[in-house]
Amino acid sequence: MEELFNIEKVLGFCEKVCYFFTVNLLFIISNIPVLLFLLFVGAGQIRECLPLFLLCLIPMAPALSAVMYAMNRLIKGTERSALRDYKRGYCSDFLQKAGLGAGQLTVVLICWTNIEFFSIQLRILPLTILFIILFAVSVLVTPNLYMLASRYEMSNLKIAKTAVTLLIAKPVFTLGNVVALGVVLAAFEISAGTTVLFMGSIYGFLVMFMNQSVMRKLEER
Repeated sequence: MEELFNIEKVLGFCEKVCYFFTVNLLFIISNIPVLLFLLFVGAGQIRECLPLFLLCLIPMAPALSAVMYAMNRLIKGTERSALRDYKRGYCSDFLQKAGLGAGQLTVVLICWTNIEFFSIQLRILPLTILFIILFAVSVLVTPNLYMLASRYEMSNLKIAKTAVTLLIAKPVFTLGNVVALGVVLAAFEISAGTTVLFMGSIYGFLVMFMNQSVMRKLEER
């Protein structure tokens, strides 16, 4: 009886690993444009080709939302097949999520352009600092944006406002999201071959797991 129980635990663990791997694989496939950019243009040319790079990043918005949707189902124990969960999270309100991503990346481009303009051309320090802060906010708000988009039916404007509010009002969770990304990147540095198979899904899992209490409070309101 004990042996049978252990087999069930092992099988359950293997199913979870397979779920993580499949979701991550689908995430990578969904982001082929940015992979092609890195392959044929190179990471060293991102600054020179920033508009093209940001354009290639637009598919990441619905893809990241799909990862978080799937990871939330896994945390709640309501997951089905990885393909079905990812597809539902990806296709549901696809245009809205792509529009949300395009809006965020436009803000990133505007901030970066102004940083270079005021720091190099005019050398106005206060405005440079202002746009650096806005640039940091537009990047750090990323997990909040797609966590909200994956769970709630709201307009993009309301999602953006709520995401920024959470970023400022919940600094502990913001720091946790940054640490989660840092952990994944550190693991990639240690063992890139293994980490690349799971890094997208692991990051999504960590974000959704750490923010469960925040999501419950939002739902209560």
